[in-house]
Amino acid sequence: MTVRAVLFDLDGTLIDSHALIVASFQHACREVLGREITEQEARVRWGEPLAIRFAALAPDDTGPLLRAYTAFYDEHEPRMASVFPGVAAMLAGLAARGCVSAVVTSKRARAASQAIQVLGLAPWIVTAVGAEDAPRPKPAPDRVRVALQRLDTAPAAAVMIGDAPLDIAAARAAGVRSVAALWGVQDRGALLASRPDYAAPSPADVVDIVASG
Repeated sequence: MTVRAVLFDLDGTLIDSHALIVASFQHACREVLGREITEQEARVRWGEPLAIRFAALAPDDTGPLLRAYTAFYDEHEPRMASVFPGVAAMLAGLAARGCVSAVVTSKRARAASQAIQVLGLAPWIVTAVGAEDAPRPKPAPDRVRVALQRLDTAPAAAVMIGDAPLDIAAARAAGVRSVAALWGVQDRGALLASRPDYAAPSPADVVDIVASG
């Protein structure tokens, strides 16, 4: 079936926000817990919802940690986050083929929408599905299904692009074909081991995959 909808993870797939996420996590731990953590510690359980990561670290301080993280992230996002090279051209190419694009993320929908606006992706992203839109995060298929419903698209007519095994698992659970985004991945081996249907070394390869599918 022709691909009609393309679903994207946000961080590490459309936007390069690794340094910002690490810095925000470190700031929250410093501000709330009085604790300095390394980048490696900040990357533990990478890709999981922030609330789950903070709960594993300090369950009694999850709320304050989230607030400190959010304040730092929002303040520094325009300076520390950027769109990966080739992403804008990819989204424009997909639109030219008649595809609609959406974001499916583990972060808050408000934060995702803000990033899409701030970083200039709004012309191509029809909707953003985040933590407020379905209670179970990836690898559960719920948020993928919400995106499909909003786009009025059957699973067989969609693909999901992501840089983490959680993205691939969520796509599979929803009956959607998956594409490994290799250009921003933090753990390439783990991503490929999750058995995506396709692998895209660059954003331009996504357009070729969609064209062939």
